[in-house]
Amino acid sequence: MSWGFGQWIQSKSRSVRLAWFPPACLLCRQPAQQHLDICTGCQTDLTAMDACCQRCAEPLAQSHSLCGRCQQQLPLFDSVFAPYLYAQPLTQLVTAFKFKRQPSAGQAMGLLLAEAVAIAVESGELSLPDCLVPVPLHPWRQIKRGFNQSALLADDVAKHLRQMEMTVPVAGSMLQRIRRTRPQPGLSLVERRRNLKGAFSLKGNPPRHVALIDDVMTSGNTANECARILKQAGCEVVQVWVAARAERPK
Repeated sequence: MSWGFGQWIQSKSRSVRLAWFPPACLLCRQPAQQHLDICTGCQTDLTAMDACCQRCAEPLAQSHSLCGRCQQQLPLFDSVFAPYLYAQPLTQLVTAFKFKRQPSAGQAMGLLLAEAVAIAVESGELSLPDCLVPVPLHPWRQIKRGFNQSALLADDVAKHLRQMEMTVPVAGSMLQRIRRTRPQPGLSLVERRRNLKGAFSLKGNPPRHVALIDDVMTSGNTANECARILKQAGCEVVQVWVAARAERPK
């Protein structure tokens, strides 16, 4: 397909801009990879998920099929895909994205997650869902923050997967947050579960297989409550895709 004049101008403009103002790494400010906004060194410094629970991706000292909590009670979601551990320097990207309103940090996280998903799908480790479902924010929380980081992340993941010839639509309004809750950080596991009870509702009927999208998973209670709502409505498989998995609070 031939490009129109406007597309040609945009392409030339971008080339000139990159020549005069090469991208700087979001983490160390050194020259970045043009497609990622992170330099090769900082990407290498990201801690890849290694030993973890096969159900909830809880980081473990050595690989086990299930962690102790999942052995006691299986979560309602079926699996967690988390390519990275929530540690430096990835924590800098999350902070820049969620609290400093730097969209380029979120775009970098979306590309990192999409690339990891594509590798896992091609190897047979992961199956593509019928749609991506971002974890919702309460409307007042979204107004205060200005955006829902999970929704932006889902859009970026879907865009990059399309570029890799893997098409998965985003169901951005399927899950809704109907009750304001306290922020989860700082709460105990029991308090986190109580905090989320009755917080979500479902709009429409979910497909058979969905992937919940969020930036970081900590206790897993938010994902578990979303999975409960989805499965009550007939969804059979609920995966959770996150850029990073943190250790659960004690």
